[in-house]
Amino acid sequence: MKQKSFEKAYNKEWTMLRILLDDSKTSKVKKDHAKFPALYRNVCNHLALARERNYSLSLVNTLEDLVLQGHQHFYGSRSPMKFRLVEYFAAGFPQAIRRESKLVWTSMLLLFGPTLLLTIVIQIYPHVAYMLLSNETLVGLEEMYNPAAERFGEQRGVDSDFMMWAFYVNNNVSLDFKCFAWGIFLGLGSAFFLLFNGIFFGTIAGHLCNLGFGVTLWPFVIGHGSLELIAAAFAGASGMLMGFSLINTGRLTRLESLKEGASKAAYILYGTAFMTFLAAFVEAYWSSRVDISNTIKYTVGTLGWVIVISYFVFVGRRKVNAV
Repeated sequence: MKQKSFEKAYNKEWTMLRILLDDSKTSKVKKDHAKFPALYRNVCNHLALARERNYSLSLVNTLEDLVLQGHQHFYGSRSPMKFRLVEYFAAGFPQAIRRESKLVWTSMLLLFGPTLLLTIVIQIYPHVAYMLLSNETLVGLEEMYNPAAERFGEQRGVDSDFMMWAFYVNNNVSLDFKCFAWGIFLGLGSAFFLLFNGIFFGTIAGHLCNLGFGVTLWPFVIGHGSLELIAAAFAGASGMLMGFSLINTGRLTRLESLKEGASKAAYILYGTAFMTFLAAFVEAYWSSRVDISNTIKYTVGTLGWVIVISYFVFVGRRKVNAV
């Protein structure tokens, strides 16, 4: 069903629910009004359908506001912000990722493809690493991941973990921002930075593994990698979503299409930012520690990857009645 037909079919119910909610504010209608529960359930179903069919963001936002008001009225007073956050992470965020699955998979390929390829190639041709990164950079990385080091990275006390968390946040946010913001150039900027970082990560991984430092690299990366790397791919997908809106405008003007694309991209970035901050926390307080066995790190890290992937694959899949 096209959006216009959808709106025409159910606009009366939305208007009726809105009237009941407005009347309830003046005590004209109680929350157990005979019509209210059925109308509220129907509008919840309409919101799920609008998301599933990828209708315009303005329609989805309108229905979300109506459902929020209905929820507060029916179940009692509740903080709008808390409700929005729960709704966002319980359904909105993973649904948005699945709606843009083509761009997400493209971003994954651009980021993870070069990483895996160069990790393997440099095992066979070690000199490739020196062609892609400077000798100074490689030496610095060797010092950071030397198995003999007291701590991965520069030696530091427990009191400096917060500063390292701030450093990781700054570094990761910078990476995500470039992957997103440069997407304004018709999505090509995002593709470039994803590819660039894939080459950079692959060169590092290949060089360190070639030296036998994989025993420190992989236990370090696996803990926060599921959050950090997937978030980077999401940031790139958001940038391409915004950039492509300048090309595929549909019936909208270029400016209107850009606003629509930017709104959808920003919606994804909220969750991406949370993943980035959480990844930095794990990296500073867990990944860099040497007093935790590699077995535990691999177990926890693998579980983390399973949880993150399962979240975006399964969470928010609502069963709705066909219309």
